[in-house]
Amino acid sequence: MVNPAQDVWPGDILAVTSNGVTSSLLVRSVVVKDGGAVPEVLQYETKFANDWATEWADGVGIKLNEEIAANALLPQTASNSPGQFLANLQQLAVTSLTDTALQVDAGTAPPAGGGFEVRRKDWEFGAGADAADMVLRSPVRSFSVPRAAQVEQFYLRMYDASSPPLYSRFSSALFVNAPVG
Repeated sequence: MVNPAQDVWPGDILAVTSNGVTSSLLVRSVVVKDGGAVPEVLQYETKFANDWATEWADGVGIKLNEEIAANALLPQTASNSPGQFLANLQQLAVTSLTDTALQVDAGTAPPAGGGFEVRRKDWEFGAGADAADMVLRSPVRSFSVPRAAQVEQFYLRMYDASSPPLYSRFSSALFVNAPVG
């Protein structure tokens, strides 16, 4: 191919004519090499899929594995045996709403030495996790969550005193849309 009108990308289908026969070929990969000349000379090395149905599927397919990837972000309960979680906060209730705070009743007593953790995002629960995301940790059933904006969202989970602590399997969410002073 000499002086292509535009860049060629993997996934493009090119009409290539050879010996008077035009074929539509699927581009599998493209490498552009600079010739180091003035005016600029670029050499395109293009690979085409021979059997586009088979080879194209190899390029866009996924591979499944029953093992957990070493770099996967898992909840802190992953180090404990499967199925060990604290109860979810299904009885959670907002008992009062003011310009500056939400009064919350977790609906259950905290475990001995544990409590309730409130975060702005629904991941990385744990004492050593992202401190900027942490709103508060409360050792009592009824507590106050500070407000700063009209629209806010909070996620809550119960935790215990074990090391590492066990958490509720799922978060309870509080979404607020109320004016602030």
